[in-house]
Amino acid sequence: MSTAAPPSPRAWTFLLVGTVLLPVNTAFFLPCWVIALGLHLRQERPRLAHSGMKGLAGITVGLLLVTALSYRVETSLGGLFNYLPFFLFFWLITRLVDSPKRVGQLLVWSLVGVVLTGTAGVFEWVSGVNWQWKILGPLEVTIGSQAAEGILDRVTAFFFWPTSAAAYFLLVVPVAIALAVSAQDFKLRLAAGWGGLTTFIALIGTASRNAWGAIALALVLLLAYARRWLILSGLALALAAIVTAALGPVTWPVVAPLRQVVPTFLWQKLANTFDPQVHAYESTSERVESWAIAGQMILTRPLTGWGPQTFPFVGVDVYHKKALTSHAHNLYLTYGAELGLPLGLGLLAFMGYALLSAALALPYLPAEARWWTVGLLGGLLAYLFFGFFDVAFYEARVNGQLWLWLALCWQIPVLFPPKK
Repeated sequence: MSTAAPPSPRAWTFLLVGTVLLPVNTAFFLPCWVIALGLHLRQERPRLAHSGMKGLAGITVGLLLVTALSYRVETSLGGLFNYLPFFLFFWLITRLVDSPKRVGQLLVWSLVGVVLTGTAGVFEWVSGVNWQWKILGPLEVTIGSQAAEGILDRVTAFFFWPTSAAAYFLLVVPVAIALAVSAQDFKLRLAAGWGGLTTFIALIGTASRNAWGAIALALVLLLAYARRWLILSGLALALAAIVTAALGPVTWPVVAPLRQVVPTFLWQKLANTFDPQVHAYESTSERVESWAIAGQMILTRPLTGWGPQTFPFVGVDVYHKKALTSHAHNLYLTYGAELGLPLGLGLLAFMGYALLSAALALPYLPAEARWWTVGLLGGLLAYLFFGFFDVAFYEARVNGQLWLWLALCWQIPVLFPPKK
């Protein structure tokens, strides 16, 4: 562990304020984190000896190289925003979070944003109304979305788009639950419980089938760690009932009764995924088409990729497809197609190392820190599972939450070394 310069109190304050505002609006949280970064840079510069910087330095060099070789250099230069600033934020967090106490503080301040966003999502779903508050010029707070037909009846909270909201909820629900279980203070447990409950309800309201599967995975992890086998068995039965109601042949005698018990909203949404006769099937066919194009892109340029954020342009210009979504609907294919296999695998290896380090630290962590870590791992694993069918890191707030959690996973083994 390298010797750190004393963290700037003002930098820490701006980091905390930005963390609270992170889910509300990018225009609120990003300036706070940039100011925190600027204040800390006045004290020290990133060095290769600092936590994670060797890996991120190598990835940065690779990103600059693939951008220089990009199919559309001007587009890829803009696409670097999805990577380079968040590498610096990762470094900032690992430098400012220099004690176990600060890990807890950052999680509690994150919880404030979680409570705000979960409450907004439930309010949106219950009221059925989209709300917008103009503050000053382009600054506004929006609950809901007016983006497109078929989106208005899905929860988006502050995120304008249900997929982005679902990705954020996946990252924070397990952490909120972990805080609710482990916190010593009753008020904190109550707030964490409310945050976990509301964000879970709002996640269901996003109607993201992918997110439903991912949060089930995270809950299984949490329940298995807590050894709540009875609750885990109940969850398994509930999931089996939903899947059977959605996908079971109508000739099965159990299907009709299950469809009377399981909420129609759940089983019908899942059933539509595989029914080409319904309009919702377009989501499935669009994914399959996007995966095929991304696969062709990887085969054509496996080493250097086509450049950050070039997927829609390559699909139209090179493969002569109709206008596509802005990404490949798969995090891993997106990395491979746009960054090339070596760089894409390197970035995933960096993330995997952070998760593995935190997981290996679990046996010797104090009880409360163990729960923090299990929550962080649950959220990150849910996000990575979500990545098999969606790409959410183009939303700066989701990206910020992702790298915040990765930085904490990286720091926890440093701050809680095994006792000799």
